[in-house]
Amino acid sequence: MKSEVKADVLKFFSLLLSFLLLTLGLGVACCGVWICFDNTSLIGVVSSHELQAVGAGLMLIGTLVMVSSLVACLGARWENAILMLICMWGLLFLFLCCVGLLLLLLLSRGQIEEKADAAVAHMIRQYRGDGRQDGLLDDLQQHEVCCGLTGPSDWLQNSFVQTLNTSATSTLPCSCFGSPQRNLETAWCSQDPNVTHAHAIALANCTHTQGCRELLTDWLHENVVTVVGMDISLMVAQVLQLALALQLWRTFRRRDTVRTTHQTDDAD
Repeated sequence: MKSEVKADVLKFFSLLLSFLLLTLGLGVACCGVWICFDNTSLIGVVSSHELQAVGAGLMLIGTLVMVSSLVACLGARWENAILMLICMWGLLFLFLCCVGLLLLLLLSRGQIEEKADAAVAHMIRQYRGDGRQDGLLDDLQQHEVCCGLTGPSDWLQNSFVQTLNTSATSTLPCSCFGSPQRNLETAWCSQDPNVTHAHAIALANCTHTQGCRELLTDWLHENVVTVVGMDISLMVAQVLQLALALQLWRTFRRRDTVRTTHQTDDAD
């Protein structure tokens, strides 16, 4: 009777932890899908090979975590020692995958930030004001109250601004102004209305002087911390699930051995 109560308690906590892992696995997989396939936010523009590898790893780990959680649920529900053994090996493999992903993310963080800076600098050079990436850059500058990568002077590298033959940052995207009233004919605004015909702009509004690099780095850092937190949470939950799976496997094996012995004695 004591072993039955122990098995029931272990099964309850195993099912509870499996549900938690299933939820975490779904969240990790969705995060990987966002990194790899989202083209509507800045993550799709600043993406790099390292970031794509992290996204693919998150999708793989999240999917495998959900599968292992289902195996653990079935093994505990059916009291099957073989399924619990498969679950244990799967959890051990997933734990090693999480460690590898964590190392990859931490080691490639600098490269990800560098390539994000290069991507934004390229967007500034190619900015026209009518493309999808141009809209994302406008949203970044307007919402984060910044202009350029390191400052407004970065816009001197823009192909359109260079055609104006000017060395002053008087012509900038309207998103670089405090409260721009964009002219319907152009996405460019200026402190000189005669340059871009942006006569509807309130000239009292000065440009944003802070560059977007620090804000972009903070945004990437927040997402890295989120991914690392999810990864560590998965590792902790996997260790607990592995311990429960091991105890259940021993309990089921012991029960199967006792049943086999009783059946042998009855047959004799």
